[in-house]
Amino acid sequence: MWESLSRYLGIVVLLSLITSPPAVAQPAGVSPGDYAGHRADGATVIVEGERATARISFYRPEMVRVEWLPSGVASADTSFAVIRTPDYRPTVRETDEAIYLRTPELTATVHKAPLRITTADDRGRTLLAEMDRPLLVTDSTRTVQFASDSTLAVYGTGERGGSLNLQGRAFDVYNTQRYGYNAAPATMKINIPLAFTTGGYALFMDEVDRGRFDIGASTPGRLAYTSEYGAVSYVVIAADDIREQLRHYTWLTGRQPLPPKWALGYIQSKYGYRTETEARGVVDTLRMKEFPVDAVVLDLHWFDHMGDLAWNREDWPTPFDMMKDLSDRGVQTVGITETYLAAPSDLFQAAIDGGHVGTRPDGSAYRIPDWWSCPDGCPAVLADMTRPETRSWWWEKHPPFMGDPVAAGDSTKGKMAGLWTDLGEPEKHPDDMQHHLGAAPVIHNAYNLLWAETLYDGLREMRPDQRVFNLTRSGSAGIQRYGTVHWSGDVARTFTGLADQPTLLLQAGLSGLAYYGSDIGGYLGDDLSPELMIRWMQHGALTPTMRPHGVDNLPTEPWRFGDEAESIIREHIRFRYRLMPYLYTLAHENHTTGMPIARPLFFANPDDSDLQDESDAYLLGDALLVAPVLEDGVRTVDVPLPSGDWLDIHSNAILEGGETVQMDAPLDRIPVLIREGSIVPMRPVAPHTAAQPRDTLMLKVVPGPDAASFTLYEDDGESMAYTEGAYALTSITQSMSESAGEANGQDLVVTIGASVGSYDGMPAERIVRTSIARVGRTPDSVTVNGEPLRRRRDDATVQQMGGFSYDAEARVLSVQTRLDTREAHRITVQDVSVR
Repeated sequence: MWESLSRYLGIVVLLSLITSPPAVAQPAGVSPGDYAGHRADGATVIVEGERATARISFYRPEMVRVEWLPSGVASADTSFAVIRTPDYRPTVRETDEAIYLRTPELTATVHKAPLRITTADDRGRTLLAEMDRPLLVTDSTRTVQFASDSTLAVYGTGERGGSLNLQGRAFDVYNTQRYGYNAAPATMKINIPLAFTTGGYALFMDEVDRGRFDIGASTPGRLAYTSEYGAVSYVVIAADDIREQLRHYTWLTGRQPLPPKWALGYIQSKYGYRTETEARGVVDTLRMKEFPVDAVVLDLHWFDHMGDLAWNREDWPTPFDMMKDLSDRGVQTVGITETYLAAPSDLFQAAIDGGHVGTRPDGSAYRIPDWWSCPDGCPAVLADMTRPETRSWWWEKHPPFMGDPVAAGDSTKGKMAGLWTDLGEPEKHPDDMQHHLGAAPVIHNAYNLLWAETLYDGLREMRPDQRVFNLTRSGSAGIQRYGTVHWSGDVARTFTGLADQPTLLLQAGLSGLAYYGSDIGGYLGDDLSPELMIRWMQHGALTPTMRPHGVDNLPTEPWRFGDEAESIIREHIRFRYRLMPYLYTLAHENHTTGMPIARPLFFANPDDSDLQDESDAYLLGDALLVAPVLEDGVRTVDVPLPSGDWLDIHSNAILEGGETVQMDAPLDRIPVLIREGSIVPMRPVAPHTAAQPRDTLMLKVVPGPDAASFTLYEDDGESMAYTEGAYALTSITQSMSESAGEANGQDLVVTIGASVGSYDGMPAERIVRTSIARVGRTPDSVTVNGEPLRRRRDDATVQQMGGFSYDAEARVLSVQTRLDTREAHRITVQDVSVR
């Protein structure tokens, strides 16, 4: 059932080696010593040292893996994260001083005395050099250490607040839940030992046991990673551009499948809606108040006790009717589950009797005392997601409550569309708890990945044509391939809590986790400030996912903060829905390349060192720059602009890049800019994403001096047919060309290419509304495929009757026409002035 389970089974054989001290005790700080010999084993070169062995192999010409084995420790020869096989064969040359393993992209040099490894790129530039004592081994730790340029910027490593550039910082790599944090702590609940650098390489430590990164903190110029058990494995990825490093990493560990389109819409959540009546009512109010909404989330109250996987029929008497009724209105249902089973749960004793829980060293079930979900305290056990039989047992409980028609009997109507998997760090995980694949510190970081894989495989088998949505709190390397959506945890309801969210968002994206958001408004605290909710909602509307959340005493619904806040929030949610074609195309780009949806500003100018630590503002795709307001009472924001011209979407003013500008940010506005040369596809607002008309496409065009393009991605938004090629790509370009009518004049040409491909529901023709900014004067004429369009007095008339109009104050040209999607079309604005 689980396609990658075999990757983990090899670990079982090694438990005696990695959960106890090595067979040969090592003095403190022992290093490999000198070279003692080497041999080839297939595509792997095995180099023996006096006190350690190195195994070197290549996944690709630009990607080398090194595994250091202290004496007495066998190779795990497996990985939780990696899905590729290192089978590329380099050329090998030996001299008295070194062994050289070469590919067209890099060289791994094995120095003999002392034994250590250096990687260099195809130009001979050293990327990452192990220090003279590359592996330091004690009875309890293994540290691999490198000489690294302390001027390099370093990013990634999972969920990390504070400065975007991690140079000079040290932190634990061990998933840890933080309740009610303000400023983000150094270590949180998503830890991915992956560092991207501006030095032409990325370093991925292929480790899940408890570890620690030291990026020049203890000693400038030293990059070190310490883990507690067994072998130490790392992968060096050679690529100059961080975007390319990320593409290689997501190839290595798996790319995110496309989510259902509804996952990009507005998702209403709270801890929690206690009854069916309350859940229905919140959707009714959202619809009545004309808020678009695509999903509602049910927290702990849909079942009786934590660990239950069955509906509480007293408070939710007709859950399948409810889910069908909501789905018919375009609103999907997402339900929470946890793998902690409290004593009152019907599954508590069954889990113990079946051997499905973590144990004490003596083999007895590990009962965690005073579990928090019981009002008066009770014990709880943790399901062992590292045990294949437990994973099967756990998944088998899901079809009935999710609405599988065979399993549930009366659920032939509505279905639970997605899951929320909580506490998967695991939240409480004593060091002496034992699992099928090892003690808690060995498998802790991999726990939620195995849980996510269990659900992904089960859902794909149960509903082979439905995309997976798993809202989950924690994670480790590779979890993205199982359709996960992450959030920043139980943040405090304060502006301090809000201020770290953009940085957390960007670091998650730079760790392969494109779908990341926050509990909009804050999860814990007493602040019910309408201004805080407005500013958080504005930011959330322009992040990959949008979901408010908070505890019972805190309102999360957008109408609960006064009329002004309600109006402002509504407009920003509607703006998000207008951007849906753009956001959905970015989702496809992530699926095919690993590119994050939210991106740091330096992606626009990789060589601009001034942008390397900027994270308050960020890019949404390549076209949009977002500058959320992160402080109370602030009405202007300083925005560092990458080079080039940028259009303020509110004022249509053109701002020159390459410097920091001050932008107005009244309470009803979040600063958003469009980069020159950009084409942003949009669509009319509807009550939910599936209701947005496919036969209407709006294009926001900001002409630039160079030709520019955007390739629109479209599919049915819900099925897996896209994996079989059921989608359409439409190339849209804008360029300036010499005018045929005027000497020294120029024509602006927008070309909408023929849609390539098809999908269920694809329109044969559609209305295309094109809004072209920075047009200096009324054009002489506008033609479509050479046929002139009629000039109208204003944009409203254009939308009713087609043609074109020009707004001199805004310097915006509006064009509307109906076009065949199977043919290419050319909109020409003749003898135009663009400024």
